[in-house]
Amino acid sequence: MARRAAFIQSLRATAPGKARTLVLGAPFEILPDGPDRKPDPHRLPAISQALSRIGYDAGALLPDEAAYLKSADAPIPSGFDVLDNKPQTKVLNVAGVPVGLVFFPPPPDLTKPAPAAIGDAVARAAKALRPSVRLVIGLSGLGMPDEEAFLTAHPDALDVLLGSGISAGTAGRVGPQGKTLWARAYTRGKTVNRVDLLALPDGAGFAWTPNGNFRAEVVNLDEAYPADPEIKKLFE
Repeated sequence: MARRAAFIQSLRATAPGKARTLVLGAPFEILPDGPDRKPDPHRLPAISQALSRIGYDAGALLPDEAAYLKSADAPIPSGFDVLDNKPQTKVLNVAGVPVGLVFFPPPPDLTKPAPAAIGDAVARAAKALRPSVRLVIGLSGLGMPDEEAFLTAHPDALDVLLGSGISAGTAGRVGPQGKTLWARAYTRGKTVNRVDLLALPDGAGFAWTPNGNFRAEVVNLDEAYPADPEIKKLFE
């Protein structure tokens, strides 16, 4: 967490980065292994404070994550919202560009495929945002199989899909028809997904191209990124 804070601070340290860096958190931040394998509750207040200090622009928590924080008297981190059974939306201003966020509802059962109705509802929410924003980003905790099924059923609903949950992380790949850039977080907190958008979608003919109009990488938070001392102190 302390190295993550230092990395994000480095992105925001320059004038362009300060205005254009959008820091988003997907579900499974508090319960990376799911509700049945909980981390040490004594660490939760420090984790909550650290996430707040990092300064996420937006983030999502599963209801089970919010409940676990509450059980340890740890507050919901600043900028994070608790998911419910309907998609939630938010609009952020990023360097003068309106960006729409769609938060996927949580998976009703981690052991079973998510109902198609969840994806349909997300697609409707994204469509409602379109007239007022330049970019639509989805944040999902459904897991890779269900996210892939969503992209197959709704290939142009989102411009960017940031996923988490079951299955592996990915730096960034292009969905069907080239309309959605899909990146997935790894669950151990030792990496950060960085996606640089070099252009914004600008019409029906737009398609994402790796190293053309976007770059994506998984940043390994090793010794190259010194730990933020204030965040590190929270866990001592």
